[in-house]
Parts: sequence; structure tokens; C-alpha cells
Amino acid sequence: MNANDFLMIFAASFTVCVLTTPMVTHLARWAGAIDKPDNNRKVHFAATPRMGGLALAVGLFAGMIMAAFLQRARGIDETAPHWAVHQLAIWAASVVILIVGVLDDTQDLRPRIKLAGQSLAVLILYFSGIRIEKITSLGLLIDLNQFSLETVFREVPFHFSPASFFITWFWFIACMNIWNLIDGMDGLASGVGLLVSGTLTIIALHGANMGPAALSVALSGGLAGFLLYNWHPACIFLGDSGSLLIGMLVGVIGVEGSLKGPSAVSILFPILAMGLPISDTAMAIFRRWVRNLPLSAADRRHIHHLLIGLGLNPRQAAVLLYCFSGFLCGVVLLGVAFNHEFLALTLGFSGCLAFLIVLMSRRDELTTLRSDLNDRMARGKLDRRAAVICFTTMQKQELCRDEASLWRLFAEACDMLLVTHVSVVKCDTGEALLEISEQNKALLGSPLQWRFETPCGGSSYVWTMGIAEDTDVDADIIYRYVYRLVKSTSQKVDQLKMRNETLAKSESGSAGQKSRMEPEIRLPVGTNSLEAV
Repeated sequence: MNANDFLMIFAASFTVCVLTTPMVTHLARWAGAIDKPDNNRKVHFAATPRMGGLALAVGLFAGMIMAAFLQRARGIDETAPHWAVHQLAIWAASVVILIVGVLDDTQDLRPRIKLAGQSLAVLILYFSGIRIEKITSLGLLIDLNQFSLETVFREVPFHFSPASFFITWFWFIACMNIWNLIDGMDGLASGVGLLVSGTLTIIALHGANMGPAALSVALSGGLAGFLLYNWHPACIFLGDSGSLLIGMLVGVIGVEGSLKGPSAVSILFPILAMGLPISDTAMAIFRRWVRNLPLSAADRRHIHHLLIGLGLNPRQAAVLLYCFSGFLCGVVLLGVAFNHEFLALTLGFSGCLAFLIVLMSRRDELTTLRSDLNDRMARGKLDRRAAVICFTTMQKQELCRDEASLWRLFAEACDMLLVTHVSVVKCDTGEALLEISEQNKALLGSPLQWRFETPCGGSSYVWTMGIAEDTDVDADIIYRYVYRLVKSTSQKVDQLKMRNETLAKSESGSAGQKSRMEPEIRLPVGTNSLEAV
């Protein structure tokens, strides 16, 4: 294929997407796929239709049909041996992703259902041959087919490698979700996707992978046409249907367009080209882990939120992020030109790190993250120490044979957990089972006063606790482990009572049976001896 062919593919995809987007906008309004502002993390101020992935998909399919027509008209064979099969698989996987995305845009699917739909699309791609079998990076070759299953089912070859499948699944799932996360501002995902797909086109052409290059050009044309409507103020958003589709297609182009030889994939350049969404996603994961939040929790700390917080409007923020993504794409092309992956990795990683540090320092986000990380590490140490005290005490209690020893171990554990007072009261009678305070420090030489009565088992108790105000241990950590000890101790007391009652009944029954089974004594006739019969 020549430059004219690629230009026609781009033009077909661009034109069809431009003409289709207004119709999809009306369809989204009719279906109720409307993204409303929430005065929190969303930066738009008016209700805007989403589900723009449908328009992008129509433009993309038009470009791919044009590519197939040109190849047939010119009688050009495919460079990739199975690209025709791959193209059908890409279409099928794209339809699955579009269905999942449209349902999420209209009904807000649960994360597990979305992940299941994404995994189904990955299965289609993997078993059609679009998979990562060998990875080459920085001069290293990693073969993922060391342990594989190969068989023939109804004259169809079947290949499965656990390592290859896991890496392929992770690659596509990660690609889809990082593009989903970055789609938070007008024109951001579509503009960055245009830059990345253009870069991947050059990489595919450099490796003479014409099929992936045609797919990348079609994607670029669709994104360019959609960006006309998605630029601030946006008339329509990509929605999950668009962001997931971009992620899947970029993942396919990254794998197929970076092939070196029959199956080895140079994965470093596609990763660097996606440096902006990958950096944003990595920071989001780290930020939520540090603050003990679920990974699906939304916040206003994405890169575009930080830029808007500095006073930039959405257009200025988008242009700045385009420049940063363009820098990373330029680094990738420099590495391709010089065939030097280490140079591209060094420049790309340094640029990402410098950009993130400068940006977060301006918003004081770096200081906050460092403080939150220190707090999490400190809490982790305190939590482990409290866990050791708790479970060591529970193990010691398993060897106790009386109630006094159980509650004594409990009181010692409370002392080590810096508890100032604890009380356990029986629910039905109001009887105090345990009281620990600082008023009497003479009992058993303990710094705590404690007293226990006949305990009740199960959960029929009320307990209270308190800690010193100047302690450096978080109260929720102490509370959680003291609660475990109270519950465990009460259950062990109940088990001990039941066992003692069982033993008492067993002993009384044995004594009665022994008295009933005493032998009859008689004097045999003709003898002077006693004989037990």
C-alpha cells in the first residue's frame, strides 16, 4: 500500500465519523445516555450526550472497508499471514466492547459485568491469534510459550499458553481501562488517542506491518473527525463505548504493529507512546492505595483536574496535555529512528517523572501524598503489632483450663494495646463480667485494675473501652483488636463451661453405672473361699 491508499483510508474514516456524529448525538439523547455535571469531579457545566463511541466505530469500520477494497482492487497480498482472520476477530471484539460500552453509558453497569465483557473480547482476540507470545525489550527476549497446549479440534488448530494468555489479557484490560480513566475532559482522550495512533502508524510502517498500519490510520481518521465535536465545549462525549474501544484498538495495534519477526513483540514503544494515560492511571492507583480507598473510587486528583486547579481552562489544559503526549510520541519516534530502546526509555521516563513532580508540587499534592504514605506505613506497623498481640493472646487462651486465666490473659493484652479501661457486661442481667480501669493498680501487679465475674458465652454482652488521649496509636486499630479479643474470650469461656458441664455429667453417670455393676458375692457349697460371680 502507498501513501495515497492510507490517505483514502483516513479520509473515509474521517468523513463518515463527521457525518455520523450528529445522528449519534440525537440517538444518545433519545436513549438517555446523558452525562450530567455533578459539581465535583466533572469539569463540564451542562448536560452532554455520551455514547460517541458509536460514531467513532462507524467511521472506523468505513476506513477498514476502504482498506479492504483497495487491497482487493490492487491485488496486494497481506504482509501478515493471517491478517484477514485477525481483522474479523477485531470486528467481533469491537462489537462486544461497543455493546458493553453502550450498556454502561445508558444503564451504568457494575464493574464486574464490564470486566466480564472486556474479558470476552480478549478471548476472541487471543484465540484468533492476536496474542503476545514473545516479548523483546532492551535486548532481552522473553518466550511465553514454554508451557503450552496445542491440539486440533474439528480441523481447527488450538493453542493455549497460560503465561501468554495472562500477559495478553492483562495488556488489553490495562489498555482499555487506562483510556477509560483519562476520558475526563473535553477532547482529552480523543486528542491524545489521535497522537498515539499516529505514532503507532509510523511504528507499524517501519516494521512493514501494513495491516495494523491501515487499522491505525482508520482509527486516526475517526478520532480526528470526532474531535471536531468533542473539543471544548463538547457537543458529545466518547463515553465508555468510545474510550474502551480506543483502548482495545490501541492495544491491538501496539501488539500487531510492533511485531519483530513471526511472533516477537517490541512492547516498549507502545507503552511509551501511551505514557500520559499510563502515568495518570499509575498515580491514581498509588493515590488510592495510599489513602486506603477502593481502586474504583473517583476523585479530583487526575492530571487534568490538577491543571484546572492551577487556573487553566479546559482548552488550555487539553493543549498542555497534547504537548506532553506529543513529547512522548516524539521520544518514541526518536527511538525507532535510532533503533535505541534504552534512549527512548530514559528520555520518556525522565520526562514523565519531571512533569508529574512539577505539576503535583504546584498543587501541594506531592506533600500530601508523602504525608499519607507515611501515615499508611505507620498504621501498617501498628496494625501488625496489634495483630501479633491479639493472636498470640488467643493462642495462649486455648491452653487455659479456668475462666480466671482467660480473663487474666485478656487484661494483659489490653495493657499492651494501651487500653485505659474496658468493661464487659452481661446483656440480660446487667452483670459485669469484666472491668478494667486505672483506678486500682495493685491487683496482680498490673498497671490496670480488673475484676471478672461468672461470664456468659456467645454474643450476649455489651462492652465498652477507652484509650489515653495522648497515645500515638489510632483508636480504630485498638478497637478492632480489642473487639476480637472480647468476642474470642467470651466464646472460649462458654466452651469451657460447656466442657466442664459435660465432664461433670460424665463423671456422675460413670459413678452410678459403677454402683449398679458391682459383682454379686456368694459362698459356694463345699468350700471355704469367696468367689466372685
